[in-house]
Amino acid sequence: MSRLFYSFLRQRNFFTTLIAGVIILFYSSPIFSQISDGGTPYTFTHGSIQQAEKISMPAVNVAALLAEDELEQSKALPFRFGFPMDVNYNLENSGTWMDLPGGAKLWRLNIISQGATTINLIYNDFWLPQGAKFYIYNENHSEVIGAFTARNNNENGQFATGLVRGESVILEYYEPANPEALGIISISTVVHGYKDVFKRLEETDGFGSSGSCNNNVNCPEGDPWQNEKRAAAMILTSSNSRLCSGAMVNNVRGDLTPYFLTANHCVSASSPTNWIIMFNYQSPGCTNVDGPLNYTVQGTTTKAKSADSDFALLLLNTAPPDSYMVHFAGWSAIDVASANSVGIHHPAGDIKKISFDYEPATSTDYVPSPYLANSHWEVASWNDGTTEGGSSGSPLFDPSHRIVGQLHGGWASCSSITQDYYGKFSMSWNRGSTPATRLKDWLDPDNTGTLTLDGWDPTIGTPDLIPPTTITDLSVVDPASNSLTLNWTAPSDSSYGGVKAYDIRYSTLPITDSVSFYSAAQISGVAPDTAGAAENVVVTELSFNTAYYFAIRSRDFWNNWSLISNNPSGTTLAAPQVNVSPDSLHLTLDSSVTAVGTVTVSNISANPSSLNFSVSLDNNLYPTNSVSVKLKPITNERNNSVNLSKDENPLKEPRGLSLEGSGGPDLFGYKWIDSDDPNGTAYVWNDISTTGTLATTWTPTGTFDPKDEGYAGPFQLGFNFKYYGNIKNQVFVNSNGAVLFAAPTANMFSNVQIPTSSAPNDIIAAFWDDLDGRTQGTVHYKAEGDKFIIQFTNWQKYSATGSLTFQVVLYANGRIMFYYNNMNATLTSATVGIENNAGNDGLQVAYNSGYIHNSLAVKFAADPEWLSSNNNGGILYNGNSADIELTFNSEDYPQGEYSMDLIINSNDPSYPEIIVPVKMTVNYQVPVELTSFTAEPVKNETLLRWSSATETNNRGYEVERAVVSADKSNKQFQTTGFVKGIGTTTERVSYTFTDKNIKVGKYIYRLKQIDLDGKFEYSPEVEVEITAPDNFALYQNYPNPFNPSTTVEFSLPVKADVNISIYNTLGELVTNLHSGSMEAGYYQIKFDASRYT
Repeated sequence: MSRLFYSFLRQRNFFTTLIAGVIILFYSSPIFSQISDGGTPYTFTHGSIQQAEKISMPAVNVAALLAEDELEQSKALPFRFGFPMDVNYNLENSGTWMDLPGGAKLWRLNIISQGATTINLIYNDFWLPQGAKFYIYNENHSEVIGAFTARNNNENGQFATGLVRGESVILEYYEPANPEALGIISISTVVHGYKDVFKRLEETDGFGSSGSCNNNVNCPEGDPWQNEKRAAAMILTSSNSRLCSGAMVNNVRGDLTPYFLTANHCVSASSPTNWIIMFNYQSPGCTNVDGPLNYTVQGTTTKAKSADSDFALLLLNTAPPDSYMVHFAGWSAIDVASANSVGIHHPAGDIKKISFDYEPATSTDYVPSPYLANSHWEVASWNDGTTEGGSSGSPLFDPSHRIVGQLHGGWASCSSITQDYYGKFSMSWNRGSTPATRLKDWLDPDNTGTLTLDGWDPTIGTPDLIPPTTITDLSVVDPASNSLTLNWTAPSDSSYGGVKAYDIRYSTLPITDSVSFYSAAQISGVAPDTAGAAENVVVTELSFNTAYYFAIRSRDFWNNWSLISNNPSGTTLAAPQVNVSPDSLHLTLDSSVTAVGTVTVSNISANPSSLNFSVSLDNNLYPTNSVSVKLKPITNERNNSVNLSKDENPLKEPRGLSLEGSGGPDLFGYKWIDSDDPNGTAYVWNDISTTGTLATTWTPTGTFDPKDEGYAGPFQLGFNFKYYGNIKNQVFVNSNGAVLFAAPTANMFSNVQIPTSSAPNDIIAAFWDDLDGRTQGTVHYKAEGDKFIIQFTNWQKYSATGSLTFQVVLYANGRIMFYYNNMNATLTSATVGIENNAGNDGLQVAYNSGYIHNSLAVKFAADPEWLSSNNNGGILYNGNSADIELTFNSEDYPQGEYSMDLIINSNDPSYPEIIVPVKMTVNYQVPVELTSFTAEPVKNETLLRWSSATETNNRGYEVERAVVSADKSNKQFQTTGFVKGIGTTTERVSYTFTDKNIKVGKYIYRLKQIDLDGKFEYSPEVEVEITAPDNFALYQNYPNPFNPSTTVEFSLPVKADVNISIYNTLGELVTNLHSGSMEAGYYQIKFDASRYT
């Protein structure tokens, strides 16, 4: 019987999963594996390898499968995305063997399933000798799983491997010389993914399919649950087709037997023999950053289960390695309701989440009834977070951090604040009559009578009294009016988990000892990074023009506190002064008209200062979607004219501006959005410092060292990249943090605002500043499928200061991503944005302003669809301004007056809120309602037809024509005719116009409808192509006979020399009408014979 590859739709319980969850699991990382040794396949590093045998699978009737899916959906049957095919491929009957030096052997097999989106393999016999390695990868080597070794051998010989994207996979088996026995690899099933549901992280603008109300487990609210989070894990069930959650549990002996608790309905749907348990799939911080996928264990054995309380206790076939840092959770078998509850789970296959219920749990049966009475704990409604499909089997903790149940099911979601049901641990403990139906025999094997047990970590180690190292390089940078930025290097600690917490203090008085330290104000929510990493935090809500002192202590797992750090100081800038102009806005519009009104906000303070502002609309009486808001930075020519020498500090005072969250579009249509925006792109760091190619050849742009002032490249992208409508296929990397498409010809240490006509143009500025790679740092590049990555690692600012690690990623679909990983330097002297090759269009995100921070992503795209954003705000240093553009659309709105308030909130202490009244008056008028507009080529003429349903005061239509340029972006319209209008009518009117004697080419036409009072508006554009004739031809002149003139017509399929002459009946030349070269096309020449009589 073939094995089905499917996933249930959510119904009553949480075994079900959305397929997007599976997408994330397999493709957020290039490697997905069970416990494996990693490494590189032999063929990746050795040339001249014999081609592997190719086996093509039978064609899959996708239409029939989709039709079956429709029927199954109507019957509420499981959702299916893969089609399994039974096969018998093994080392004996398939593949290609080759001998290697020293007696080793290599076997390879290429399996092709035409049209598959993924391929997945199941093995009915699998055994590898010591020293053997087995890999699976796709043709371009971008996805590799393995190496699988003898450690993956199971007693039952069964095995399964994860999905590889695409229609072709290559299996590679390396067998050492003189193995103790020959390896066995026998494939029983090839699963053809026939639905295009697997998309990479970068294509989805984020990851994870769970609702937005879920809390990442590493957010501050999850801090007290750091041990328990390491117990919770995600389950990939049989055939990698379904998802559940569960948790490792401790036992009374404390012998670290790898018991795993989940839900019975997860087990009852499929055998857990080949299940894969995934630990530590969580964001490293509070932001939505994807987690690691390689902390996995394959294979489990069921020890006990019962449908009454929906529990299943599994034994992992392999204990998780110490490197997984797994926690064995405690539990309570006492039947007492928790005062409050916490759930840790993987909703919809997403990174690990945590949910909180602050009310007591209720003892009940499982709904829908009838069910066993008092078998479940009911969480009536989650106060913070929720659960979803994929959360099934996840643990419910009481306030003592002990498991009291596992999730059976319910209806809770972000959009449905309803109940969830957890099978009681207390009922699972001793209800069954045999060890196969209860927990007690396994978790208390010596029958000690223990009913509560705390959790335990096998890797904690022995307590010590040694504190973390003392921070000695704390510094204060990037002053603003209400904030200062702290930079330091993360300290180290040799005990379990390293440094666990910071205590950061600040005061207006020096911090010199423990008394002044603990008297100072505290900054919370900063989690320690790994030892040696660059750390920074922005301290906000500080007073204007005030000196502050800072100090840090750090703590390890055993509550040993470090000595107090050095205590630097910094002074905030002066108070800003906001100015808003005009102080009111009133537009009068006709119906169905779009207009733009502008309000300018400026920081006019004479002192160095930063204005933080936000824009909102209130008391809005406008119809829905009739007004939109956009922020645009105003280029400050004073800033662009500042010329600094190489050794001059560009930050004697900050002088720039930045916007928050999102911006655009520019003239071409590019928009940007960052990961700080609630609807923004995700920050995902794909480090290439060890896998990419090192940029070693640098060319100077002047007299300085080329890694200080110079460029590397060109580097071939490997695809056509469209940038502002122009195709690019190579890039140059400038040492000052920018990417260009032509080699720069001058030094770039002085960044400017963009766009600007002065060079350099055609620039992608990730962090354009005076940077310097002479003393440390590297630049790597890597072509990876449909993207090209450029990474600056530990690059410095000029004079060997700071450490900057960031990326520019270009995608074949035209998207651009900036990723800022570790930005430990002064960050208020850079330009961030993009600009076209003429310097007259671009998007500036920040200029010499405090915008960049660690773990930030910025996306640029000219996509037809864009995530909406309500973030309207930014930072203006003194002397800078931004325009608030309000676009009004009076489409079909009744005549009358509409009003609202434009509210500008800022940190100006004198004017924290400024209200600008905005009014729109609509004068109702029947417009010229165009119902059709077409263009038809007729030889060398264009026939235009259009109709109007109604007209009011219509003087007429100017017909305008433009030649289509190569990129369609440069349209030069010219008037080619005028058609008189009817004036005013409510009846349908039809018009025609013929544009004659047009050369071969493509043209765009539009109508300029002009009212009697001079107002006008343009019609939509239509495009037409005048093609060359197929043949040379001279047509019959007309009229014929004629008196006194006639027209000679002829056609040229290509450019040619043409001679048109008139002869009389005696064969004598009368006149020559034309002699010379003519382009391809249709031509008419008029001959007037009156002067030859």
